[in-house]
Amino acid sequence: MNKIILTIVVALATVFSLTQCSNNSGNEISNADHRAKIISELMNNENYMKEVMDAMKSKHSEAMVSSSYELMQADKGLSSQMMGMMMEMSKSDTSMCKMMMGKTMEMCDMDKEKCKMMMSAMNEHPQGMKNMKDLGMCDMDKNKM
Repeated sequence: MNKIILTIVVALATVFSLTQCSNNSGNEISNADHRAKIISELMNNENYMKEVMDAMKSKHSEAMVSSSYELMQADKGLSSQMMGMMMEMSKSDTSMCKMMMGKTMEMCDMDKEKCKMMMSAMNEHPQGMKNMKDLGMCDMDKNKM
């Protein structure tokens, strides 16, 4: 008799739990307020934010680069910080340095005015100019940058 009662109770509990549970995760994400709360929770928790950023880097790297560019255009302080980070990378990574110098030269190849601007900016760095001249990179006396 006890086994029958126990079986009925377990069966009723199972049926009850199945009727109470439903997978409505799609509905929760489609609700804008709930979605905003979820995103806010993810961004405000250091561990979750790292997971989200890692997922973004691996699955949406192009979107992140595009967003970074937009941020750099909108925020000059951030732009300066990001350029500083790129310069630090160039100091420790020869291939990064070569790539950045190549991109700078591409700018000169494409646009004479940008090249003039870059050359006048170089005049503000006499030690760099001296180093290039000492290395024989160009005849600085003839090219008066």
